[in-house]
Amino acid sequence: MINFEDYEKENAFFKEQIENNIKEVIQLKSEYEHEKYIESFEKEFAGYNSSKYVIAVNSGTTALELALKASGIKPNDEVILPSYTYISTALAVSNQGCIPVFIDIKEDTLTMDPDRIEEKITKKTKAIIPVHIHGNPCEMDTIIKIARNNKLAIVEDCSHAHGAEYNNTKTGNFGIGCFSCHSSKILSGIGNSGLITTNDNKTYELIKNMLTVTNDPALTLSQRTPCTMDAMQAAVLRAKLPYLDKIIKRKRTLANNYIKTIPNDIKYQKEENKSKHAYRDFVILTENRDNLRQHLKTTGIETKVRYTTPLHLTQYYKNSPKNKKPLPITEKTFNDLLWLPISYVMTDKKPSFICDAIRNYKSA
Repeated sequence: MINFEDYEKENAFFKEQIENNIKEVIQLKSEYEHEKYIESFEKEFAGYNSSKYVIAVNSGTTALELALKASGIKPNDEVILPSYTYISTALAVSNQGCIPVFIDIKEDTLTMDPDRIEEKITKKTKAIIPVHIHGNPCEMDTIIKIARNNKLAIVEDCSHAHGAEYNNTKTGNFGIGCFSCHSSKILSGIGNSGLITTNDNKTYELIKNMLTVTNDPALTLSQRTPCTMDAMQAAVLRAKLPYLDKIIKRKRTLANNYIKTIPNDIKYQKEENKSKHAYRDFVILTENRDNLRQHLKTTGIETKVRYTTPLHLTQYYKNSPKNKKPLPITEKTFNDLLWLPISYVMTDKKPSFICDAIRNYKSA
């Protein structure tokens, strides 16, 4: 059986260091010492990511909401984002009374299509959320140019993209970066947590003030309070961070093994130009996806379909007048997309075995 994921095996590599870090946390004597421990991890991730400031929070959704609030968006403002993403990206917008405006993606890279942005910009548009989907960075040069020309904030959804790079710059440095450290992510805790990156001191101080929960009504409060990362999650993440580049290198090797052996008539997500894909996921696109998935299951190969409905067609957003037009590439992608296993504990031969199973299905 080839499991889609195996957290036990993945965490086993770090078990000793995780346990040592947790022992250290248990011995902390005060709230102040907990805060300092988390700050130490923030500094470590800032160094890794070449970002000036990092704020550790309790989830990727929290990171997005705080980043948007720090960008100055207000109720009824509009935010442009792809429909092809996890729903938390859009909920971070609508939870604040703002309007998500969805655009289509590029057919080959599955990332936000910058050519679709400007046609959606109105007087109410205040921000763009590029989603580095599956670990593949968006075409940031064009997105940054559009944002600057229209005075729009950039809030990067980097939930899949720890360590990914665009033009030799790590994601999270093109705007306010928002990372999820959920158990399923490349840099994963045990449960939920997240990170915010910024190179702007004013933004950093504004978000830090949102985390300070008091009875002072003059403060700008987050709606997701309490929202700081706990020291236990920081302990797990600190154990894994020094190995993050090795994890990405391993996942890129597995992805390359898939690419070399996958049948010619099966499409897969292409790496964005000038980018370093981190491969949180390896996804393929094929007609009759569900039949292929069933065939792989009978062969002992577990796959997933993580997203089932384009966000512009969900019950939450389909009635918005801003989202009435079809997004043809997104809609076809949702019908055809299949997630293949790419855990970094897989052996080098597993992608070839899986591709052989796909080839056998196609030739049957």
